[in-house]
Amino acid sequence: MLYELRIQQLEDHIHQDQDLLKEYEDELRYETEPRRVMRYRREIKRQEESLMHYEQEYRELQNNINIKLPVEKENTEDRMQQIGTNIQQMSMKIRQIDTKIDQIYEGQEDIKIELTDLRKSLLARFDTNEQVIVSTLIDQLNQIQLPIMQDMIDIIEADRIPESELHETLKTVHQALSEMKSKEAECYNSQLRDGVESLSEIIDDPKLDVNHKLKVSLPIIPLILSYETEIQLTSGVNLKAAWKGLTDRVRGN
Repeated sequence: MLYELRIQQLEDHIHQDQDLLKEYEDELRYETEPRRVMRYRREIKRQEESLMHYEQEYRELQNNINIKLPVEKENTEDRMQQIGTNIQQMSMKIRQIDTKIDQIYEGQEDIKIELTDLRKSLLARFDTNEQVIVSTLIDQLNQIQLPIMQDMIDIIEADRIPESELHETLKTVHQALSEMKSKEAECYNSQLRDGVESLSEIIDDPKLDVNHKLKVSLPIIPLILSYETEIQLTSGVNLKAAWKGLTDRVRGN
C-alpha cells in the first residue's frame, strides 16, 4: 500500500537523521575550532530543514488517512489503524530529534562558557609578558587539553619532575620548535608560527630556569603534535614521547 511504503521510507530517513545527529553531538562536545563548529552547525541546520519536510509530509499523510481505501482490500480498518499508529510514532521521533537539536545547541553554549573560564584560569598562571605569547596558543586548546595543561603546570611548579627529565623534555621541545621554524610558513597557522618564534627566544634565554621555560612552552606542544603528520616533523616521535611522559605523570601512571 502506498501509505505504508511511504511511512516506512520516512521512518528510515528519520533513523538516519538520528544517527547523524548523534555523530554531530559527539563531535561538538569537544570541538573548539571555529570553522569546524560552524560546519557542524550548518549540518544540524540542514537536519532541521529535513525534519520540517518530514513533518509536513506527515501532516499530509495524517489528513489523507481518512480517505476511503478500496473496498476489495481486506482488513481495511486494521490497516488504517496501523498506518495511523506508525504516523504517530514517526511524529514522536521527529519531536525527539527536534529536542535533541535544542540540547546540542544548549550544550554548546555551556561548553563555550566552561572553556572560556578554563582559558582564563590557565592564562592567569603566566605573567603579563608571557600572556601575550601564550594566549593565542591557549585559545586553540580544547576541553580535554586545558585541564591537563593546568595539572602539568602544577607538577612543574611543585618540582615534582626530576631535573634530568625536565632538561630532556625541554631539549625535545626546542628541537621541534627549531624544525617548525625551518618549515614553510604556509604549513601551519599564523598564531602557531608566531608562538614558535616567541617561544624559541624564551628557551634560548639564559636568565630563565628550565622549569620556567618548560612551563611557558607547554601550551604549544599539543598544537605542534596536531600538525606533526602534516608537516612531517623528524622530532615528532620524541615530542610525542615527551608529551606522553608528562600526561602519564599527571594521571599518576
